[in-house]
Amino acid sequence: MSLSELHARIAANWLYPLAQNMRGNNYPQVVVEGHRNLSLSREAIRDLQFRKLKSLLHHAALYVPYYRDSFKRMGIRADDIQSWDDFQKLPVLNKTDVREHNNQFRSEKPRSRLRKYRTSGSTGTPLKVYTSEIAIAAEYACRLRAYQHWGIKLGDRYIQFVGSHRSSIDPGLQSYINRRIYRPVKNFLFNRRTLSASYIDESELEYQWQFLKNYKPVYLSGFPSSLYFLAQYIKDNGYNSRSLGLGLIISGGEVLFDWQQTEIKDVFGCSILDIYGSYEIGIAACSYPCGGMHINDDYVIVEVIKDKSEDEFGRIIATRLENWEFPLLRFDVGDLAYPLEKHHDCSCGINLSITRKIIGRHYDQIRFSNGRIIHGMFLSYIMKKTPGVHRYQIIQRSSDTLEILIVMDKTEFTSEQKEYIIDRIKSLAETVEVIFTPVDSLKTEDSGKFRFIRSDIN
Repeated sequence: MSLSELHARIAANWLYPLAQNMRGNNYPQVVVEGHRNLSLSREAIRDLQFRKLKSLLHHAALYVPYYRDSFKRMGIRADDIQSWDDFQKLPVLNKTDVREHNNQFRSEKPRSRLRKYRTSGSTGTPLKVYTSEIAIAAEYACRLRAYQHWGIKLGDRYIQFVGSHRSSIDPGLQSYINRRIYRPVKNFLFNRRTLSASYIDESELEYQWQFLKNYKPVYLSGFPSSLYFLAQYIKDNGYNSRSLGLGLIISGGEVLFDWQQTEIKDVFGCSILDIYGSYEIGIAACSYPCGGMHINDDYVIVEVIKDKSEDEFGRIIATRLENWEFPLLRFDVGDLAYPLEKHHDCSCGINLSITRKIIGRHYDQIRFSNGRIIHGMFLSYIMKKTPGVHRYQIIQRSSDTLEILIVMDKTEFTSEQKEYIIDRIKSLAETVEVIFTPVDSLKTEDSGKFRFIRSDIN
């Protein structure tokens, strides 16, 4: 057995379980339960889901001020919700509700410790949410069972692309200790390394490529944009990324677009596990080798609500079942997806519900003054197909103004390519003004996420 294999076994069998048990979240039991749930029938999963929902509702009605007051005001009790139809009559919760009444969502009788998180604030002001250790244990169970189906074991060596750490920019002794001691030691023990997703320039991408070659991870994990930019850089420079022998790439934190997935798979020569979730709803869905995006029904309820019956996709409304300490019932995540499929034949033998695709954020939609609304993916396809475009970001400044920040090859990106892009956009709205701004590099958000399409209007 090599030292690398020994390290992986120690991390999997001792270090990870020890770290989880120290947090008090009953890690082994939850992981076993999560794997067992995958063997349940569809009917059994729905029964389990509704039993968990009933328990959550009773707790919220008794110990969560926001719902205790809301249920009283609406004249309902937790026992009145006896069916899925009853549940879907509860009002949809939005981010403004949570922001304005934040402390009222905290349970007066928590079952475990809480961790505080702030969302990345991609749509405006960051949102403060709390997650219980029990709910975090459920997230681990969802990850591990998905990893297992893709052939990845807990403890395998990996590299994770992360956004800016607060300790990286804050002064003081605690920040120094976190940056120089705590994080490096933790990464070593858990057989991983971290690379920054906060910078997109040639020198950083070259550093990332050299680091991958030397470290030789079993898999990579990061934002789709980070993985895509790295894959694009490797391809443009003719590097042999297949020599890395990667077993899997895990994407999450952003929507994985088809063109990103194609490029990443072609460059690295391995499959992609896509994870969908957020701080508010936990890990809601994972892709499996069957090709489907399976919803983790045993830990979250996901509804897809269309604004119009003729729409192809709708808004994702989710309820996290294990987070009694900060429950958000029927929470509007701000994302869009195709409806859940009523019937599906999973080659993995999994009876969790499935969606065809998570397609993007509300804020990825572009609204023109002529009333036409398109999803930003359309503009991404235009840019992707245009020669000479290395990287880009499209910003809607007003209802009829689009600015395109573009990193380009000046020999390939000619006036013809520029006119092609303008003509395609004007075919959607004749009055729109398209402004091209050449740049040397593009900035990510503080979280490390990158938005290809950004609308600065409501």
